Amino acid sequence: MQIDKIIDTDILVVGGSGAGSMAAVTAARKGAKVLLAVKGKLGKSGNAIMAGAGFSMDGETAYYKYGLKEADPKNTKGKLFEQIVKQSFYLSDQNMVEQFVSDCDECCWELKQWIEKAGHKVVFFGEEGYISSGKAVGVGCRYGVSKAGGIDVIEDFIAVDILMEDKKAVGAVGIEVYTGKIIEIRSKSVILATGGYQPYSFKCTVSDMTGDGMAMAYRAGAKLADMEFLLYIPAVALSPSVYKGSIYPFLHSSMLMPIVKNGKGESILDNIPENLLKMAKESEMGKLIFTYYYGDQIARGKGTPNGGVYFDYSNVPFDIYEKALKKAEPLMNIWYRKGFYQGNNLDTFVENIRKGIPWEVGIGSEYSMGGIEVDENMYTGVPGLYAAGETTSGVFGAMRVADGLIEMLVQGYRAALSACKYIQNVNEPSMKNTNIDSIIKDIFSPLERKEGVSPIKIHRNIEKTADVGFNFRRNEEGLTKALDEILKIHKYDISAMSTKSKNRVYNYEWIESVQARNLLTCTEAGVRAALMRKESRGTHIRDDYEFVDNDNWLLRIMSSKGEDETMKLSTRKPKVTTMELPGGKNKNIPDYMLSMLK
Repeated sequence: MQIDKIIDTDILVVGGSGAGSMAAVTAARKGAKVLLAVKGKLGKSGNAIMAGAGFSMDGETAYYKYGLKEADPKNTKGKLFEQIVKQSFYLSDQNMVEQFVSDCDECCWELKQWIEKAGHKVVFFGEEGYISSGKAVGVGCRYGVSKAGGIDVIEDFIAVDILMEDKKAVGAVGIEVYTGKIIEIRSKSVILATGGYQPYSFKCTVSDMTGDGMAMAYRAGAKLADMEFLLYIPAVALSPSVYKGSIYPFLHSSMLMPIVKNGKGESILDNIPENLLKMAKESEMGKLIFTYYYGDQIARGKGTPNGGVYFDYSNVPFDIYEKALKKAEPLMNIWYRKGFYQGNNLDTFVENIRKGIPWEVGIGSEYSMGGIEVDENMYTGVPGLYAAGETTSGVFGAMRVADGLIEMLVQGYRAALSACKYIQNVNEPSMKNTNIDSIIKDIFSPLERKEGVSPIKIHRNIEKTADVGFNFRRNEEGLTKALDEILKIHKYDISAMSTKSKNRVYNYEWIESVQARNLLTCTEAGVRAALMRKESRGTHIRDDYEFVDNDNWLLRIMSSKGEDETMKLSTRKPKVTTMELPGGKNKNIPDYMLSMLK
């Protein structure tokens, strides 16, 4: 069987960022034996470490329950619920939003305690939000796990597939990255907390967001939903190359907004209605507004040499710029070395402003709204299988505005409660009728095949395909070509994957064979859904269908594996609890956002 090690546990949690950490801690507190399997190092991997690290609760609870007098008590849980649903373009499942709003304050407070007890700073910022650093969030999660007790941790482990017995999830099989050992984990329940998927070459996330949990759940029989919706940051550094992918220009623009110019030197902000520009500067909707207008210029062939726009501060006297910078320094210096952000020396940015040289920034992907379809208990529809965090869908619909950090915490918490309740009524798996043979075959095929296609090349080809046809601006022709290319990769390349080295010890190309297969599944689901959705909604912007069509397309698009192994699409209405779904059309996405102001 080529299994090097077998581990038994009650609950297997796959993923060691915020969702996985909260799930593991909560399950351990309930008395379950927990194994936390982490793709990298606990607290030093996953997307949370890349975050700007704002997290919040509703203002009313912050003010009255936690005594935070800076909070605005008029910002109630009801207002937060309404905000999320409207800004999701009504695509949220409202039962999921209710769970988010209900549990956010306690999980928010717990994360704050973890970070502070781990020796890092948390600052109350604005009316109801905390701000820290991504590094501090990671360290805080590691602290929470270490202090909970009863949690075994396996690091540098990539789960390959879920063990299934009689259509129930009973564990997982994976590879220990540094040794190449194959480990079988047997459990009564599995919680997937593996983050999102990033199909593009230009992103501001960690490099291995390949949709592993999504693809594993899909193969196990769960549905994926909303895969066409990916969130972009419209001001990510493109050059110099050493800074490529840094979100510092985006954070900087919230302190001091530059003149934004296209590659021909023409102002872009002049094209944005004044009240939309005000909304963009004051809320998270700015990510969508600026993506829409910057992306329009880039799509028209007016981008910079590297496919972005210019941030021009030449109209700002340098002494005024220095004052703005100093206002942010106290916060920055709490978490980073003076003059640095996320390990990047900021001298070049500062020097360019001093010399009047514009910054070149692009539209980088940061988060996926789509993922595994779950209910408010984080149940996937597959017995024994639960999911939490960015690997799920349902809360944010077509546009995420509320905190991704809170999403991972509240869903990790609820997934653990559900898994603990489930295992009370199940026996130990017999392991007599599992899918382990097929998993082992998939694991070793790239090593055993003498020649073929490099998994690294496949990964890069997926990114190239998504860059061209499935990016922040879409149309029928581009999406059709992208789907054709994805299907060719699926048909000819995945079955021919081969690694140059046949050694199992820290064989990165071998690990990529797992990741490339997962990323291809997620990208196919995203492209198919984008092609099917003949409208624009949230971050799904189509040049050939600019309108927001609530009469025909206020629907969630679901992807599932058919009996013939091909992907099948279906639709359903978002689940409604209190806010009725609207009808009619808006002529485009800006028109929808303007309607929110009325």
